[in-house]
Amino acid sequence: MCPELRWPEGAAPVVRSVLFVCSANQLRSPLAEVLFKAMVRRKGDEDAWQIGSAGVWALEGSPAALSAMSAAAARGLDLSTHVARRVTRELLEQSDLVLVMEREHLEAIHEEWPGLDDRVHLLSRMAGEAGEVDDPIGLPTERVRALVVELERLLEAGWPRILQLAGRSATDDGEMHP
Repeated sequence: MCPELRWPEGAAPVVRSVLFVCSANQLRSPLAEVLFKAMVRRKGDEDAWQIGSAGVWALEGSPAALSAMSAAAARGLDLSTHVARRVTRELLEQSDLVLVMEREHLEAIHEEWPGLDDRVHLLSRMAGEAGEVDDPIGLPTERVRALVVELERLLEAGWPRILQLAGRSATDDGEMHP
């Protein structure tokens, strides 16, 4: 995820970590990552967050989809250096909160790492919704632009719940607790 942060003694803010997950880590999760980074920057809270993305079935090293790069650029955001990575136990353990796009992602993580699924949630649930964030890969540009609007809406509406769930703190036993 992000490099280790160092704070002056006695001045360490709470650092929250969130990992966005989709299928290939080329469209939805990288867009959610850069949109969330922009959102916390606007809120003046960027130093208190570690934000990343990964894919359940990602081909390591793949770039972001061109449509994702274009949609991000239209918002003044940059995905040109994004490199896809696969979800790992280590990434899950480093994340206070893991937000997935589809139920299939929840199930895949549960099957592979059953002890870590307590921190994994559908992104839509953060906003009090039950739907999934559909994958527009290969669809017209308008659908990718609509995805950006949908992600922004879910992130803004879900901000209080994201704060609540990512506000966990690590205990000495290494487990994450509310």
